[in-house]
Amino acid sequence: MGILLVIIFLTLSSWSLIALFRRLRRQHVSAGCWVAFAVLLICGVALGIWCGFFFEYPVGTEFRIWSFPIPIGFFHLEDGRWVDFPASKFQMWSAAFTDIITIIALAMLPLWLVSWRHQKYERRVASYEGSSVKR
Repeated sequence: MGILLVIIFLTLSSWSLIALFRRLRRQHVSAGCWVAFAVLLICGVALGIWCGFFFEYPVGTEFRIWSFPIPIGFFHLEDGRWVDFPASKFQMWSAAFTDIITIIALAMLPLWLVSWRHQKYERRVASYEGSSVKR
């Protein structure tokens, strides 16, 4: 079940990143947008590595989860000691990689919004220019 979640997250996140890159290239955006893309990419990688390998969060008083958004391992408090229950090696590494890609995709959301607004503005200008030519 966990590997299915990895496949879904990896597919959607990868598609989102590729689609954004193609959209920016198709729109012939300025150098500033490409700098923003690079900065968000670097920030996403750094945050993704932290979320994938170092982030733990409690779920109740006796249970903690390691990694976000796809858990890699679980900790349970037994007799005052935290006992870990990690996933298999393959699932652990694929989930960690997917966590990084997913966080990068989430970091790119502001650029998606800018790109969408830019496209909406260009459509409005094109329709305005088209209507003025018809008059």
